[in-house]
Amino acid sequence: MKKSTLVLALIAVMAISNQAFALGDPLTLTYAGGTGQGRSTSSFVENQWEYRYQYHMLALSGDIPQGKLFSQIQLEERDYITGLGYAKLGLYGSTYAIDLGDNTANFSDITLNNLSYQGASITLKPSSNFNLTVLGGSRGNGLWGYDVRRDTRAKQNFTGVKSAYSPGGGLGLTATYLSTPGGADVAAYGTEYVFDKFKLGAEYGSATEGKAFRGEIKYQDNLLSLGTIYRDVDTTYIVPFDYASYKGMKGTYSSLGIRPSNNLTLNMQSNSYADRINGADGSTNNDMRGDLTYNLETGTSIGYSGFKNDRSGYERGGITEGEMMYITQQFYLLTRNAVYYRVQPIWFESLNPSEESYSEEKNVAGLNISLFDYIHLNYEIENSARIFKSTEFTLKPSAITMRMDIFEAQIYQSPFWLASSINYRKDTVQKDSTEEAEETTNMYSDLTLKYIPSPDLSCYITGKVNNITAPDAERTTKEQVDLTFGLNYTFNTFIYLK
Repeated sequence: MKKSTLVLALIAVMAISNQAFALGDPLTLTYAGGTGQGRSTSSFVENQWEYRYQYHMLALSGDIPQGKLFSQIQLEERDYITGLGYAKLGLYGSTYAIDLGDNTANFSDITLNNLSYQGASITLKPSSNFNLTVLGGSRGNGLWGYDVRRDTRAKQNFTGVKSAYSPGGGLGLTATYLSTPGGADVAAYGTEYVFDKFKLGAEYGSATEGKAFRGEIKYQDNLLSLGTIYRDVDTTYIVPFDYASYKGMKGTYSSLGIRPSNNLTLNMQSNSYADRINGADGSTNNDMRGDLTYNLETGTSIGYSGFKNDRSGYERGGITEGEMMYITQQFYLLTRNAVYYRVQPIWFESLNPSEESYSEEKNVAGLNISLFDYIHLNYEIENSARIFKSTEFTLKPSAITMRMDIFEAQIYQSPFWLASSINYRKDTVQKDSTEEAEETTNMYSDLTLKYIPSPDLSCYITGKVNNITAPDAERTTKEQVDLTFGLNYTFNTFIYLK
């Protein structure tokens, strides 16, 4: 028998065997890649730049005897510097989860709060009411991607362990241990109790030189949502935080939501806190906001929003108050349309001698036209009057905005798809001035053409142009051009491991 015939026979047997006994999905391999370049031209040196980049990504996923497999690796090149920008390997089963490489951890506000890191994590779930997570790694430019990533913060190594146990009856207990970049280990203990429509929670963290506490109470039903969170975090409490940090914060955040009917909603928030790192000693900031929306069956929507931000707790802070009243009327004329109008008064009282206190009233009117759910048109006129407190000088800026969006739509029955957007805005510094008007115009447009011959293959090309003209031409006027090309391809390997 010829070798080629034998190989074909073996392939046929394997295919029949796989179809007969496969219990899971085969492994799939996905490739995504793209390249692009752009430039900005201007008479101002700082607005002159040029860039080039490309990336190549491979992902392998599917069922394995132990559960699910997901892996991804991405190489990036920016301005002729090449590096490993992303790498991840994940194995997920019913009683465990393993992640290696780039990952995100979110334990709680006072431990790991949405931390992006490079390292390893394993979660064990031996029973339905207990799980244990152990992780470790580096935040920032730690392991790879140093040359192509924008995160320039210093590398910070850390380790963490979190256990969660639910004995029943709506009670949950957590315990967390962290090693921190400052060398002060953190131990945190939390509890949560849920009964009927109520939720109570608390967590206490202790470091060598600082402590942290977070308490929460919440009630929610179909009509009412009410909650309060209290935080008290010492300035010396150190954790490897990333996106959100409550270090040095002490205060209460409360929220209230009422929905008496499907067409009426009311939401209110209040945040009172002291910033013991950046704020003035013994001073408190108070932020409040309320929103009311009422939708009538006639297609009319009426809304009111009010806010007050009292930042007197900061040395160079101020007090800002504002309101917004709006009305929107939908109507049908060949297609769905809407006309709207809103008034936005605002007041600012500065505590900084170098800033000017003012009051302002802004009026905005606009028209939305939707053409058969594919093309969206918007025209908006904005007029304001800002009065500066110390001089009584009145500034009356105005703006006109026109926008057209073509949502991604198939070109007849072909494999080509098109999407585009054009946005034009003209700002005038002083509307009623008899002198030559100082105007700034911003013209932005983009166009994307996609080719999708099958669900497994797609490629696209996108062009963007942004042109800004202004009176201070040397500094502000510029033209930016971007062009990108990308390809995505997923294919079945016909390899069954389960």
